[in-house]
Amino acid sequence: MRTILPQKVICAGGVVFKDDKIVSLRRKNGVWLMPKGHVEPGETLEQTAVREVQEETGLIARVKAPLGETEYSFTENGVLYQKKVHWFYMEAVDGELRPETEMFTDIRLLSAAELDLLSFEADRRLAAKAFAQYRKDRLNVKQTSALQP
Repeated sequence: MRTILPQKVICAGGVVFKDDKIVSLRRKNGVWLMPKGHVEPGETLEQTAVREVQEETGLIARVKAPLGETEYSFTENGVLYQKKVHWFYMEAVDGELRPETEMFTDIRLLSAAELDLLSFEADRRLAAKAFAQYRKDRLNVKQTSALQP
């Protein structure tokens, strides 16, 4: 009997801030998540995150900092896939909020109090970590502005 090795997939995505909230998407199966996707040949993880955010949400975003990684596996058509997602703390700088219609049915901006909408615990933890960083960054901007003459 032949052993089928699992397919390892490397992805990158973003917890993207727009208007003091994060971007979330609803897949056609009802799952709420954040934008992410496969690394294309020759791309860095950061480039993948920026591209996937734009493709899936319509937003142009910039990477501010690495946020962490998640790993999960699933079976599709008899093949076991093992995914590792590299996440980035990101900020929307341009574009129009619109979901990629081939994959998603809705798009929403979530406040820190609305993170329970996200379907996966690992995503909720990452989003909470991003909100903590966002609050810290906002505080630093306010403190720096207060020091300006």
